Amino acid sequence: MIDEMKSTGWDLDAAAKCIVSDVAYRRADDKCFAFESFVSREMFDGFHLSNFSPQKESPPEKKNQQQLFFKRFAELKSTKATEYIAHKPKSTFAKFCRSKYLQLIHPQMETSFFGNLSKRSLLNSGEFPDTIFFTTFAEMARRVWLLHCLAFSFDPEASIFQVRRGCRFSEVYMEGVAEDALLSSENAPDVDPSVAFTVVPGFRIGKTVIQCQVYLSPLQAKVNRG
Repeated sequence: MIDEMKSTGWDLDAAAKCIVSDVAYRRADDKCFAFESFVSREMFDGFHLSNFSPQKESPPEKKNQQQLFFKRFAELKSTKATEYIAHKPKSTFAKFCRSKYLQLIHPQMETSFFGNLSKRSLLNSGEFPDTIFFTTFAEMARRVWLLHCLAFSFDPEASIFQVRRGCRFSEVYMEGVAEDALLSSENAPDVDPSVAFTVVPGFRIGKTVIQCQVYLSPLQAKVNRG
């Protein structure tokens, strides 16, 4: 997506500020994490719901939930996303791909990238674009979908979490995407790194924690609590 934004003359600094404001990036290239954060936020929106949708759709019956989600996982895990939706255009996964594309790619963004809204129109008509961009998107959607299926196959279900801005960094729950922030912390024991924003959410499966990925803000001085 960033490549398309660059090629069509987007102001990446302004776009990054719209996603996450008031962040002092260590390197100019670190702004890519803001865009990754935006994509993750939109793609994982509704993950905590069994139907993975804030829309009014009936969730699966609780008693059959684990078997249903594991079946969905097994059905898609070894199949390319575009092949699956071409074969099953009315499947739950196909509906998920369609809704997430329309949610993630704003009409103005699509017009900027492709010069028109033909991809959107195609999706709204029940079909799918045959483009490299959509193929890449669909594969990303497939991986998120598989995570959701796997999460709801567990008993108890896996849960998703992210970290609020300003939280103190914790190695138990977080992984920094920019290693130099942690190295700076090690070299300056009187300062604490804090979270600027969550890049990719984390997960809890029973007592097991899969760390979320975070971007750390410039180090703040530790408070001496005596």
